[in-house]
Amino acid sequence: MRWQVLNAVATSLLAGTATASYIHDLGLAIEKTVTLADGQIIDWVKREVQGDVATPPASLHHDQSLNKINLSNFNKTTRGPAGTVPIPRSDGRLPRTKVAAPHNINRLQARQYAGKHWYSATSQLVNSHGSSAALSMFKAYVASNDDFSLLQTAVARLNVPSIGTQTVEAGWINYPRQTANPHLFTFFTTNAYQGYGDYVSGWNTEYRGWVQYDAEYYPGMELGPLSVVGGAQHDLQVQYLLEGGNWWLAVGGRWAGYYPASMFVTRGNGAASTLADHADSVDWYGETYQSEGPLTTTDMGSGHFAGDGYAKAAYIRNILITGADDADGDYDGSKGVVVSDSNRYSIDTHFRSGTAWGSYFYLGGPGAGGVIGD
Repeated sequence: MRWQVLNAVATSLLAGTATASYIHDLGLAIEKTVTLADGQIIDWVKREVQGDVATPPASLHHDQSLNKINLSNFNKTTRGPAGTVPIPRSDGRLPRTKVAAPHNINRLQARQYAGKHWYSATSQLVNSHGSSAALSMFKAYVASNDDFSLLQTAVARLNVPSIGTQTVEAGWINYPRQTANPHLFTFFTTNAYQGYGDYVSGWNTEYRGWVQYDAEYYPGMELGPLSVVGGAQHDLQVQYLLEGGNWWLAVGGRWAGYYPASMFVTRGNGAASTLADHADSVDWYGETYQSEGPLTTTDMGSGHFAGDGYAKAAYIRNILITGADDADGDYDGSKGVVVSDSNRYSIDTHFRSGTAWGSYFYLGGPGAGGVIGD
């Protein structure tokens, strides 16, 4: 198979304490500040303080989440006034360096363990305006508080002149140093992961770029209830869609917010040659990161191998591509599959299956030693 995105690079993680949100730093009016049960601090602001906020797209892929419930973290005490949206304060505890989806199996076999990322990944080269799927939600075991485990999508434009890769990304991540339970994350890069900054690259609302629209669902929100191996299964539908000059993210059937496409027009490029115009690659995958030296025991997904199937292994299902003509079609994963280490993680693909799950795959594994949750 042939892979074209950046090789994986080492990640550093930085712990910290909660600081003011960028809304606070800019001196904008905060209508209410609350602390949630998980310790997260939320500033509620009027939506319009973010600027001229766009109207969400009319089209939204049907939310097919299993056992759908209201994912809101808020109650009558913590919810903001009418017309406001939640902006979480930075805690400085997100992984500080994001990396590209794996597109070079030889690099992944280098076996430099500390700072290494491990994958069960799929990819398709296709001109598109976005993608959607439902991701099963588990609390993946991690061997160290500095490790993480996630499921995600990356909608990308490759080979942007003078830059390389640009992406919008989203999914769930279990990263204990930030919060005790898995949470929704978003990420964007305009500069091929070469540093962070306002309107340049960043996680969630760590740096300016994300525009919050919804009053309930937001990047950084804790997710639950989670799936139970052998019991109830819960998943979360996510969708990116380029419309009206913005990359909109839908979560659980609601438009949470967007990244303005204009951010990707940089370094003298016209919009047509950047992610502002369309994506040309879509990835759906699982990833683990290890901070320690010995081969990690961190779980991917539920910790079960893909072959264990439904109610045991994690999955990503009903994967759709919204083409550059805005027509939806099944994802085919035709660019290929990467599994970093088949002794510890695996993937079982069923693209264009003809079943109610459409294009889907199971993925996961227990890490070194083969023991789930240890």
